[in-house]
Amino acid sequence: MKYNVNDLTINQKLGQLLWAGFDGYELTEELKNLIKEYKIGNIILFTRNIKDIKQLYSLDKEIHEFIIKETGIMPFISIDQEGGMVTRIMDGATFCPGNMTIVAGGTEKDARKVGVIMGEELRSLGINYNLAPDVDVNNNPNNPVIGVRSYSDNPDVVAKYGLNFIDGLQSTGVIATAKHFPGHGDTNTDSHKALGSINHPLSRLEEVELVPFKKVSKNVKSIMTGHILFPALEPDGVPATLSHKIVTGILRNQIGYQGIITSDCMEMKAIDDHYTTERGCVMGLQAGLDLVMVSHTYEKQVKAIKLIHEAYDNHELSSADIDAKVERILKVKEESYDLMDEYFYKKSFDEAKDIIDDNNHKMFAQRIVDNSLTLVKGDNIKLGKKTLVITAEPFATTIAEDKLSSRSIGDAIKMKGLCVDVEKIQVSIDDDRIKELVDKAKNYEQVLVCTYNANMFTNQATLVNELDKLDNDLFVLATRSPYDIFRFRQIKNYLCLYEYSPNSVITIAKYLEGEVRPTGKLPVNLSRQVGVGASIYVGLDDYPLDKNLEYLETLKKCEVGHVFISCHMKEANENFYKELVAVCDKADELGIKVSLDINKYLLDDGFVLPKAYALRLDYGFGIDDIVEVYNEGKYVVELNASTIGISSLLKLKELGVDLSKVRISHNFYPKKYTALSSQNMINKNKAFHDLGMSVMAYTPSSNMKRMPMYEGLPSLEDHRFMNIYAILDTIKYLGIDEVFFGDSYASVDELKLAKSFNYDEMVIPMVVKSNISLDEMELLRRVHINRPDENEYFVRSSVRSKNDILPNNIEDRKKFSITIDNAKFLRYQGEVGIMKCDLEKDERVNVVGKALINDLVIESFRPGQKFRFVIIGEID
Repeated sequence: MKYNVNDLTINQKLGQLLWAGFDGYELTEELKNLIKEYKIGNIILFTRNIKDIKQLYSLDKEIHEFIIKETGIMPFISIDQEGGMVTRIMDGATFCPGNMTIVAGGTEKDARKVGVIMGEELRSLGINYNLAPDVDVNNNPNNPVIGVRSYSDNPDVVAKYGLNFIDGLQSTGVIATAKHFPGHGDTNTDSHKALGSINHPLSRLEEVELVPFKKVSKNVKSIMTGHILFPALEPDGVPATLSHKIVTGILRNQIGYQGIITSDCMEMKAIDDHYTTERGCVMGLQAGLDLVMVSHTYEKQVKAIKLIHEAYDNHELSSADIDAKVERILKVKEESYDLMDEYFYKKSFDEAKDIIDDNNHKMFAQRIVDNSLTLVKGDNIKLGKKTLVITAEPFATTIAEDKLSSRSIGDAIKMKGLCVDVEKIQVSIDDDRIKELVDKAKNYEQVLVCTYNANMFTNQATLVNELDKLDNDLFVLATRSPYDIFRFRQIKNYLCLYEYSPNSVITIAKYLEGEVRPTGKLPVNLSRQVGVGASIYVGLDDYPLDKNLEYLETLKKCEVGHVFISCHMKEANENFYKELVAVCDKADELGIKVSLDINKYLLDDGFVLPKAYALRLDYGFGIDDIVEVYNEGKYVVELNASTIGISSLLKLKELGVDLSKVRISHNFYPKKYTALSSQNMINKNKAFHDLGMSVMAYTPSSNMKRMPMYEGLPSLEDHRFMNIYAILDTIKYLGIDEVFFGDSYASVDELKLAKSFNYDEMVIPMVVKSNISLDEMELLRRVHINRPDENEYFVRSSVRSKNDILPNNIEDRKKFSITIDNAKFLRYQGEVGIMKCDLEKDERVNVVGKALINDLVIESFRPGQKFRFVIIGEID
């Protein structure tokens, strides 16, 4: 089939530029009117349009016939059939695995086969345009809309699997769509509900977000833009979908993409609330989009196409530009037509059903899901003991998911006739139900909890943490987000699946029966992640405005995206407020979040708040005041851990405050010996985590300590004069989720180290004796393994030296001294140790340096643990 853009009327041309969606299982009169009057040439389908595959086949036949009759051109009929959590055809067709499942349980070739299966089945039903795959790099555990829709947090893995899926899908004649350009993975905002921002510098975007899109750009026939702000790419504050600099400047010109560029739905609040859907469609086409999508509302569809016509009449959209867009669309339709003609137009439903009913497709999909079951840590559950299974019921957490299958893990277990007791819970389980289940679990030898997005629905995490206190074996199986583990890191046994689908329900039942063993590989990094922030002091002579603005630029370059500013310092001068507004405006311009520390009396005196992300409600705020600020919704509420107790937090919860959305932060303490002890902080943080709260604490910088005392601003007393390596090494044991440098200005080296620090690795900062031998230095630089036979006197490394270690530095061994056994110790020669207590000198043991750590670190050593030293200086 050949189309010529010059043969089309302007109505036909402009009609090709719009996607329209509708309600119901049949072609509506409203949609028919859109097609007749405005020659709309493309349709998007949702679950609301699909009763079963026979009805879907008939509907698509009708759409194709009607649009070809009215426009003379084959329509695109699109659908979000990503697999896994975003699946529109719930029954009849193969329920294909989602992206993260494919990486966990399959190979790149399996990704291609999923594309082929999907394409063959969609094509036989008349669907020729799939809005998949998602090639976002999901590197934000709190992302509410992407998550397991992404292949991985590794851009190269995303690109490889995405390319294979695209190749498979497009080999069937179905157009693939890489989404959401330039990347939607590192945001905690759902663009269906709000306009989010990704504030990374261009260098980071080039290394992560843009990588998959560049690698698939020569293969994929369609790319979808995201409704996200990218200040590094578009400084004018325009979302990517509407940005000429991003759509045309980067995607079309710099990357050289030649295919169709389509928008996501323009009715999403990220566009509609800020620009209106209709105006957004025109702006998107002006920016360089070829297709704009209005998925739901007839009135908005009519207004959008009218505005597009007006823009054309007013020369806001040129004839040449329109023709170029339509030519790209027609070219892809021509490429798809022959296979659609062979496998859909000329086929009956029974012939289509033969393809969809292919049992090999369904067996393949089930195998991938079975293989994706991942044992992250600990042991597998084995039936034979008295067992309780607690399972969350499926729930669509975002609009993108549309609708979930009603299949239930609990029902599948019961149907298998397994000898376990089952309790179903809602994802937002309440406190009474938690108490009921904990009481019941006391009567069982082992408990399995199947969580569903416990990382976001934190009451599930509360249930797990309460169950963990019992004297039985606890197993947790995350049925969707692998990041659930962040809410209960201490549990011993943790497994993952990456979707709550009909296939995964079967997998869990098979796992309990012993038919499936976990063989999956983690597609994402579950190592501990700790946020990093900094403090800025305004209105102090030590910190002039120009230096503060310069420091904000430094923070931006170091990818530190959050600052804390106190608004009630007695030392502040008369320029305080003017400088505060300037700093907050600059932070807003750079995309850096600001938490303002305020007290009630400040607000009562008429203090006008500048631009800010969060308010730390310090002294003077009562329960009612906190609830009022929370309910206003203008700011994230942050509370001072030293001014509010657990009973007050429970009262807030009773009054409807979602504590998982409230930040809590420890104080900083300028005066020596006033900050918290390790155990005090650990106890407090555990209580806060049990309530679903994230915890922030302050740590000092060694670069520039804040006046007037210049003794550092820590939350933990031990941190006051510790080396930055040692400080960061303790963070993981304290239960801190975010660490802020209390002092200004932290050095670039400190900021970069904090951002890149591997909290799953044990790093011991040390100073060495200036006269140690090269052999001793070589030993210290190796990776060490703590011996399995622990003792109370010193940590013993299993590493040895083949060279003779001569006696040297024979002296009393003090707590935290680092020692190496010399040749006089014969077979123990070369053993490295870290002293846990003071011991007398021994002529067989050399003291080679000192570990700059505290009791918390030394007590955290476990048998078989790897550790390494970082040498930061010398001592005599």
